[in-house]
Amino acid sequence: MTAPEAQPAGTTRLPGPVRGACWMTLGAFWLIVMALAIRALSPKYSVLELIFLRSVISLVLILPWAIRQGAAKLRTTRPRLHLFRNVVHYVGNLGWFFGVATIPLADVAALQFTLPLFTVIMAAAFLRETVGPHRWLATIVGFAGALIVIRPGFATVGVGTLAVLGSAAFYAASQTASKALSRTESPQSVLFFMALVFVPLSAGPAALDWTTPEMADAPAILLLGVTGYLAHFSIIRAFAAADASFVMPFDFMKLPLSAAAGFILYLEFPDVWTWVGAVIIFGATWYITWRETRRPKHG
Repeated sequence: MTAPEAQPAGTTRLPGPVRGACWMTLGAFWLIVMALAIRALSPKYSVLELIFLRSVISLVLILPWAIRQGAAKLRTTRPRLHLFRNVVHYVGNLGWFFGVATIPLADVAALQFTLPLFTVIMAAAFLRETVGPHRWLATIVGFAGALIVIRPGFATVGVGTLAVLGSAAFYAASQTASKALSRTESPQSVLFFMALVFVPLSAGPAALDWTTPEMADAPAILLLGVTGYLAHFSIIRAFAAADASFVMPFDFMKLPLSAAAGFILYLEFPDVWTWVGAVIIFGATWYITWRETRRPKHG
């Protein structure tokens, strides 16, 4: 979600790039903590229920901020596009939560780096953006990196792996819709409607496979919602503090953090091909981001 627009005390003394790097690294950290909460809760609760519980907590956290903003900043003229964005984002959540619960955390992080690659394709297809040969080549190279991680024909490709890759595609559709909304809607409106729509959207599916939460699991459930909120907040601050091309490399911290958490807690150790593929994917996504920042009109 998001948070009040005032900077936390002390951070304004730091240069923008330093703040951007710190916020992006912190965002990666919160995402890993959220993934660990999912891992801890998934044996007892369905992915459908976990998404709903996280959505409720996120809405509770964002409501005070939304009330302070007032109705004028939250009014929308494009409810259908908001609904589409949140539906595809919800499907992306399903894939990501399922992948976190079933495959090594480092593989989840590596495959999620394909999100900007899917965004390039969808922006060209649905927003009619001009994508030049450099960005197409980088996209192809990035997906080659994904194939190195997945290794079809050489390793068993499980449902969890496909779910994470699919989640990146749906998250890219959500980002594409966000970009379209940004032409007429305020960021506050986009973020608030995400929180508002997600609760009823996720409630129905959660009811189909509901397990009444136990008090002993309350800390982990609370951690799930709070870390989701903090991760989004940190990433927003990162892009607000510095250029995307500068802060994007710090998103790569998700891979070593995921690998370390997976090894310490679950004895998971990613093989060399996961690292090689992740580096290729991330290099391609960084190049796309850098080129879009430097030459936004030429692709």
